[in-house]
Amino acid sequence: MKKSNGFIYLKLAENIQHMISEGVYAVGDKLPSVRSLHLEHGVSISTALQVYTHLEKKGWVTSREKSGYFVRYARQMRPQLPPVTNPAPRAGRVQINEKLAVFRKTVRSEKAISLIGASPDTSLMPATKLKKALQLASRELDTSFIPYGDITGYEPFRRHIARHCLNWGRAFSPNEIIVTNGAIEAASLCLRAVANAGDTIAIESPTFFGLLLAIESLGMKALEIPTDPVTGVSLDVLEDAFKQKKVQACLFVSNYSNPLGSCMPDNSKEQLAKMLQKYQVPLIEDDVYGDLHFAPERPRTIKSYDEEGLVLYCSSFSKSIAAGLRIGWVIGGRYHEKIAQLKFMSSAATGILPQLVLTKFLDQQRLDLHLKSLRQALSMQTMQVTKAIQEYFPEDTQLTRPNGGISLWVVLPPKVDTWQLHDAAVAQGITFTPGALFSSQHRYQNCIRLTNANPWNDDQDWAIRTIGQLSQQQLKG
Repeated sequence: MKKSNGFIYLKLAENIQHMISEGVYAVGDKLPSVRSLHLEHGVSISTALQVYTHLEKKGWVTSREKSGYFVRYARQMRPQLPPVTNPAPRAGRVQINEKLAVFRKTVRSEKAISLIGASPDTSLMPATKLKKALQLASRELDTSFIPYGDITGYEPFRRHIARHCLNWGRAFSPNEIIVTNGAIEAASLCLRAVANAGDTIAIESPTFFGLLLAIESLGMKALEIPTDPVTGVSLDVLEDAFKQKKVQACLFVSNYSNPLGSCMPDNSKEQLAKMLQKYQVPLIEDDVYGDLHFAPERPRTIKSYDEEGLVLYCSSFSKSIAAGLRIGWVIGGRYHEKIAQLKFMSSAATGILPQLVLTKFLDQQRLDLHLKSLRQALSMQTMQVTKAIQEYFPEDTQLTRPNGGISLWVVLPPKVDTWQLHDAAVAQGITFTPGALFSSQHRYQNCIRLTNANPWNDDQDWAIRTIGQLSQQQLKG
């Protein structure tokens, strides 16, 4: 039996979780018995058991033999949030390529336990349904996948993207969309459309190293803007940069940024859109994580408030369906034609076969059902990683509290060098991402990015415990 807002057991679990969060039940308190839930809420014994099994998997409660269920964890126990970042207020060349080359060499072992997670684990993705879509596409193909496709992409697939955009509150025509080889190509094309070598791009601090690499490869400079781990970039500092004409364009991940997991509130997105209009500064919005929200409602985008075509919106299905298909897109606004020209010069067109597979998948499946399941898994895994960090890392560790996405940002005590920590972890067969890779200013040496992308198991627990022990050893040494 279902309710409109989900399974009964999930609703009951959410209510108990909320009461724990609000302090109605404290850590160590005994919770109502399975029989009490059965009688008080009119649910079956099996449904009542599901409630506690779900909460136990998320780490909120623990069972004691012949005694029942007890509160194990409360939000108030989580480590302190990191402060707003404080990068240097000057633009500079990005020099991240050499660091990344060294990093890539150290993480090639397939046997290593990975805490990197560029996209959700394959077990969370709709592999069987994608295989069915591939079979359907192959049966219906003639020779249409052999020649170059349209520069802007396969038109039926662009219609699906246009429908998907309604989820964040804006209607677009398929003709406004250009399909790309992933979101990184989309962002790179947008950078080339709005700026030239030597120009300065405003970015979050810290920000995803793939975007830093794109800026570096184009010979542009980066101005890191102070960023709150919850609400995103400081609009006051950004507007000051606009006034002083310090930047030619911006590049932000507005929803569940990588690595902080920050999500700019909707009123701030609207304020930023008005600032862009006032100062006529274009913004490239990377929204690859927007569909991975843990709360019921999807956050809006900056693009949804854009009245003058100054926001170049980039996204992909890499984080939500299949990274290996390498399919992204851009809605370029007033820069649409220029992006199309640049796309033609860089790769002529995006491969038609992956677009056909995704089109068949979206024709046959309800994407919202898959995303609901994926978001529930990521939310639970976030809680499990958070609990492990709290248990194993040094006491004064700071940790972000993302409400979506696949990244957690960990700030260790200042004495910890996470490059050295990474080398020690690799020797133990563990990989993670050192914080220094997320800045153009040689910052965040005591920070790491961990992922919630992997289903929780003993290996994941052991890996985080080992990192915690190694960091403790650094502090003692």
